[in-house]
Amino acid sequence: MASVALTSLSATMKLEFQQPNNPRVSLDDEASISINSLFEKISSLQASVQEKSGGGPATRDLEMKIRDFALEAEDRIEIQLSNFLLAKNAEDQQKASQQLFQILQEAAENAAELLKLSSSISKEAVKNESEGPMIPWIKHSPVMLEGGTMVGRRRDHMQIVDKLVRDDDWAFEFKVITILGMTCIGKTTLATSVYNDPIVTSHFDVRGWVTMSGEYNKSQMLHDLLWTLTKETNIPDDDDVAARQVYNFLRGKRFLIVLDNLCNTQAWYDIRGCLPDKDDNGSRIVQTTMHLRRDYFYRNFGEEYCSLNVYVHPMPLLNSEESWDLFCNNPFLERHNMASKFEKIRSQVVEICEGLPHSIVVVAKRLSKCDNIQQEWKKVEKEIELIGVLDSRALTLTYHQLPQHLKVCFLYFGVFPKRSAIKMKLLIRLWIDEGFIEPLDNKGLENQAYEYLKEFIDRSLILIDNWSFDEKIKNGRIHSAFHSFCVREAQKEGILCSLNTRQLPQESFSMFANSCRWLSLYTHKFDYYVLLKTNNPRSIFFFQEDAEIFVSFKLLRVLAFVPSSFLQRVQTRLQDLVFLRYLSVSEWFEGLEYVVSTNRNLQTLVVSSNESKLGAPPPLHLPSTIWGSSQLQHLELDKSYVIDPPSMDKDNMQTLSWVCPTHCRTGLYCRFPNIKILKIFVSDSSPIIFDNLECLKRLERLTISVSLGHVVTLPKPSVFPSQLKKLRLNGINLSELRLNGINLSERDLTAIGILPQLKVLKLKNVFHGKVWEVEESGFHNLKFLLLEDKTLKQWRADKYSFCYLERLVLRFCYDLKKIPYIMEYSRYLKSIELQQCCPSVITSAEDIQRSKRATSRYEINFEIKIR
Repeated sequence: MASVALTSLSATMKLEFQQPNNPRVSLDDEASISINSLFEKISSLQASVQEKSGGGPATRDLEMKIRDFALEAEDRIEIQLSNFLLAKNAEDQQKASQQLFQILQEAAENAAELLKLSSSISKEAVKNESEGPMIPWIKHSPVMLEGGTMVGRRRDHMQIVDKLVRDDDWAFEFKVITILGMTCIGKTTLATSVYNDPIVTSHFDVRGWVTMSGEYNKSQMLHDLLWTLTKETNIPDDDDVAARQVYNFLRGKRFLIVLDNLCNTQAWYDIRGCLPDKDDNGSRIVQTTMHLRRDYFYRNFGEEYCSLNVYVHPMPLLNSEESWDLFCNNPFLERHNMASKFEKIRSQVVEICEGLPHSIVVVAKRLSKCDNIQQEWKKVEKEIELIGVLDSRALTLTYHQLPQHLKVCFLYFGVFPKRSAIKMKLLIRLWIDEGFIEPLDNKGLENQAYEYLKEFIDRSLILIDNWSFDEKIKNGRIHSAFHSFCVREAQKEGILCSLNTRQLPQESFSMFANSCRWLSLYTHKFDYYVLLKTNNPRSIFFFQEDAEIFVSFKLLRVLAFVPSSFLQRVQTRLQDLVFLRYLSVSEWFEGLEYVVSTNRNLQTLVVSSNESKLGAPPPLHLPSTIWGSSQLQHLELDKSYVIDPPSMDKDNMQTLSWVCPTHCRTGLYCRFPNIKILKIFVSDSSPIIFDNLECLKRLERLTISVSLGHVVTLPKPSVFPSQLKKLRLNGINLSELRLNGINLSERDLTAIGILPQLKVLKLKNVFHGKVWEVEESGFHNLKFLLLEDKTLKQWRADKYSFCYLERLVLRFCYDLKKIPYIMEYSRYLKSIELQQCCPSVITSAEDIQRSKRATSRYEINFEIKIR
């Protein structure tokens, strides 16, 4: 795919040749002209690919030529740049420099030829090609129970019906209901069941249904809408006349219009323009879509209108019971006679279909026609794992509708193991370090990357496992159907090879490792690897155990989750690592100092180790050459390591995790003016005072963790950074004798309680006394609170405190008698989790639950979890 290759080439050009004050190669005027010329042509090719995307044979052939050019050009440029950086003397360096500039000039000339070829394919030709046979929208027959309710969707069905006919707040207003969800999840089936519900049919004077498919055509849309409303065959050709007829027919009537598969903002605008909305009679529009265009609605109708008049109903995947219910009630099976035959493969079907109705229906159809269920199931399982859903046309269409800049980010999900949760923070860092993110509108790279994530959410491509309390995605994944598609599409383009290290013979790793840009090692049921022409890998991901692979290190950018044992075995090749941008390693070893100090483009360094235990040796002192990279943004060291502070300002640094409390003074803080996340492990034997934290103006997350036998004093009141959103203070308490810790006084707790942005607070064995008296209105905006303390006996707070608390966790609070009664009045509290707390605390939690149920007018979503 041309867009992926061009994105990578563009990022390489920027990083290696256009960084201010960081030239790797001295450039003369002629070389600078060649570089600028090539970069401009790359940008033009990117625009051309975006414009001609989705065309026929001619445009696809052009894309392949552009892809091959970009991949080859990047290889040649980086290989020659590597030769320059690794040259042993001035003569070799001069020779490599001349060859590099020659390659840049040739690449610019080749790009110019491709631009000529692109311009020769006229817009009309692209249009004609794209007007060929459309990929039909994949639909399947609704699976209904008696009464017209979908199998497994009773709750969704009733919620939509309530919004249509029973919602008191909406009774007389015009409203828009959006059924949102990924492809093949059953949006159309749900809309159909609601549309035909007797309660709905009797409530509306007139109903209409329009299905969008293929390329949007306004005349066709109006024709379909008029026909479904009036059943008249004589429809005017003039769009304005047809729109007026729709308006006149609906005026004064309470109508329901379903817009199925709405995927075009112009279509919404055209339909909206011919519907009356001032009758105040409770008319409704129901639209099914995969793509929620929030910005469009806010821009055209205003945020206040959307919050009041638009209801979005996200379609969840089916749970295990609903999935099996749908399977057994499928029209392809005899409901009572055949269901028992499939009980042996129940768990396998539920797991592999992962709650996607279309997959469940197709599997049931396939298995209903066979005699040997186990044998046929093995075939079906392999097809689903390799293809996603058995008919992948809907996935292909969804992918091709993505903008070019999102395609490479989407395919990147394929490097992670199937069905695994992905930390979005990690994903964003990898996108940035790979060079996929283009900063726009003066946004930082991380903010722009998060915009990409939100775009995937709006397009129903990411399944969110949980949100952080600052309303950002914490963990997410893509459905296994999309994962299979990403792997297959990326391997077809020669950029990904996902190796199954448990099924592939050890000696054959090398033949696969050079056939891709991204090499990912993880366990899967069926092998995905595809052999294409040889390319040097840019990224290697060790999700699997240490593997014997032999690859070129010369062009590596990303080494993720790599066992240190692997790197120690290949130390002689570590000198080739001159392009590394991301490195996460299981343990530090001596040879890493050279790697870290050599890679000036290193942006992320993560060094882990086995968890430190009592009696463990003191932290290992790492070399200060780690600070040498001017690009370094994220340095994460666990409590087994310590490093001296840098001697220069680190303006790019955003994340810092280390063991170095004696250096936590104003002079050090000023070295990190833009730090956002700071984790400090206290291991020094002398008492530590954290002062002047207010210097960290941009700090959002702070963790202070104390090792055994040490004491920490927090800063004076009101000197915490005002932007702090998450605070975690960890101490260790042995029996009744506090040997160490973070002794929080009432003054300290008051200072923490007035932080305006604080959303998450985790306190572990940090209380100075046995009573916690919360100041009036303290912790007003807090959403999550964790308390773990064996000595705390009383906790008191007034009704103006913890107003927005959503989740409360208490652990090992043996002496705490009860939870403050004011939690009964917290309207946002969703759960209380208790672990090894005394019975009276459990009783007070149950009292809070009963009180909330008794006083609430609505069904409350509140639970108590006891471990």
